[in-house]
Amino acid sequence: MQLPYPTNLIVITGGPGAGKTTLINYLNERGYETSPEVARNVIENQQERGGNALPWQDNEAYSGLMTRGSIRAWRDGMAQDPLTVFFDRGLPDTLAHRRVSGLGEDIGLKRAIETYRYRRSVFILPPWAEIYKTDSARTQNFAEAVRTYVVLYRTYLECGYEPVEIRKGPVEQRAAQILARLKL
Repeated sequence: MQLPYPTNLIVITGGPGAGKTTLINYLNERGYETSPEVARNVIENQQERGGNALPWQDNEAYSGLMTRGSIRAWRDGMAQDPLTVFFDRGLPDTLAHRRVSGLGEDIGLKRAIETYRYRRSVFILPPWAEIYKTDSARTQNFAEAVRTYVVLYRTYLECGYEPVEIRKGPVEQRAAQILARLKL
């Protein structure tokens, strides 16, 4: 059973390297509550500890950690109600990751997506070659980033969300697009 959409939990998503974290950090600097990207935290934590729950080693374990971390982040966000909380990705991102990676469907993840809802409108950032960079946690090439974006868009639609694409531009303009749409 799909639960109602809370209005205070706002997802900003998109493929890797599209400027999500820069935008989330900008909103945080402007006084908004934010929730950092779970996937990057998992990767950095696993690398620091010498763990193998990484997308290029044990992708199934990595996906499980992403799911559990996203649920914790959702609960932390709900605890701040009625404050608006901007999330750097949401639970449907884990489903999209599984699809891009060729992992099988996860019934527990699908139930979590139906249970832990965000605001119905989600903001999605398109691939942007001019700013795309790889690093120790972002190993995909730009073509993979584009493919991830397409899968993310479809996955959010399938999960009952309305993706709203945010135009490329300076972070101030991107934030203004989101805040105007939310009337904040």
